[in-house]
Amino acid sequence: MSDLSRVQELVALRTALGFSQSTMAFHLELGVREYQSFEWGEAEIPNLYMLAAERIAIIQAVRQRAPLMVPPAIREEALTLATLMNAS
Repeated sequence: MSDLSRVQELVALRTALGFSQSTMAFHLELGVREYQSFEWGEAEIPNLYMLAAERIAIIQAVRQRAPLMVPPAIREEALTLATLMNAS
């Protein structure tokens, strides 16, 4: 995945959640300026933060009962897991 698409994915996640940059930074336990450096393409986004952002999206979607907050690929993985759990 290119740096630009990672930035776009992170921004899309944040906006789908309705979070400001400050709120997303808080949830990722980052300073606002450090978070902004990711969105502005000034710093590479570590995988850890992308995975954490996806997890935050899942948590918020469950809390708000709004599954469309979660990116489609993550929803598909969650559905696959739920299917496996129901089958066992």
